[in-house]
Amino acid sequence: MKKLYIICLSLIILSPAWQQAYAGWPIGKYRSIVIPSFSYYTSKDKWDSNGIKVTGENGSGFTSYAIGLYYGYGLTRRMDLLVNVLAPYQSSKSVTSAGVVTPQNSSGLGDMQVGISYALANFGYKSYLSIQATGIVPLYKNTNRAIALGYGAYGSEVKLMYSGGISRLFKGYYNLEAGYRRFFDAEGPNVLVYSASLGVPVPGRNQASVEVGGQWASSNNKSFSQNLSVNRDFAFTKAGLNFGHAFTRRFSLFANGFYTLTGRNSGIGSGGSLQAIVKI
Repeated sequence: MKKLYIICLSLIILSPAWQQAYAGWPIGKYRSIVIPSFSYYTSKDKWDSNGIKVTGENGSGFTSYAIGLYYGYGLTRRMDLLVNVLAPYQSSKSVTSAGVVTPQNSSGLGDMQVGISYALANFGYKSYLSIQATGIVPLYKNTNRAIALGYGAYGSEVKLMYSGGISRLFKGYYNLEAGYRRFFDAEGPNVLVYSASLGVPVPGRNQASVEVGGQWASSNNKSFSQNLSVNRDFAFTKAGLNFGHAFTRRFSLFANGFYTLTGRNSGIGSGGSLQAIVKI
């Protein structure tokens, strides 16, 4: 199984400040990966606090576009340095009691994620168990913004990842992730993140994969905002499809699309992304 097919199991979690484009496969000593990306998310309806669908009013909704840049560098054969930055544009539209649509927009640098990934163990060099620890740094202030770009708080995340190839039943690969994210604010939130991906190579230097993932967040602030990036007590599960093509050994292009299946106090939305993977 070529490493090229495994290095980008894309879980695009557009709770709008986050994008993750890295699985638990080590990058390699003194090697680098650069991943520029563009992502999109839109939502009109929502799940209420009991998980019941609520149809949004005509003209209301939330939309997010984001340009991202991910960089990974192999410090050793088992340890990688990770940096991920997003620059989102967010638009939120609400409807007054008089039926007037009120749009609000904000853009700028979002949250930066910096940390280390370490391969705890490998099993025949076909599968890896890794741990990732990162810090979250807001590159913005919400003062004088029409809508907030995020919580505007520092945070951290710890994640376990298990990735590997499948050769007995069929040629393919898998990636399993589970983690805990904490924002250092009186209202949190505390967030559990999870995902599972399964992919297969497709003739013509292509690969296709399916994934299921989501988040479960808790906070003493139970309120819901049309600006989904500031909700603190919520949950959602989404399913997505990915397709990638390797143009060369060092350059690949991946496309992703997803839709939210269930949720609580969150938007019912869909989105996608386009990512270029450059190996240096």
